[in-house]
Amino acid sequence: MSEDKQYDFYVAGPFFDPEQTASMERLEKILEDHGKVLFKPRFVSQIEEVGPEGCFADDIHGINAAKAVVANLMDEDPGTMFEIGYAHALGIPVYGYFENLTPMDRVNLMIAQAVEPVSYTHLRAHETDQYLRL
Repeated sequence: MSEDKQYDFYVAGPFFDPEQTASMERLEKILEDHGKVLFKPRFVSQIEEVGPEGCFADDIHGINAAKAVVANLMDEDPGTMFEIGYAHALGIPVYGYFENLTPMDRVNLMIAQAVEPVSYTHLRAHETDQYLRL
């Protein structure tokens, strides 16, 4: 089934302030440096042009067209949490990405059960294919 998918990954995550955007850029760069084809919802549609319904439809299409979802868990963005749940319900693999995760950090138990965790360190160390199996 994944052979007919257009994207390797749907890259979910917040991009509403400079710190969030920088984190998304680092994640996307790592994946693209490993030759992955990405659906990046932050560039697909502008809410001012297509409205909320258009953004929603574009994002749902992107998830359905991806082999897997990698979700930046920064700031527990509600849209990202929805994307995780939607993909998980469809049986699409979901990877939870968190930069600088410490033993004191906690991930919501529902999200923790729906994702396979990956870290910036693992991805940056050129272990991407080991951690993000497609």
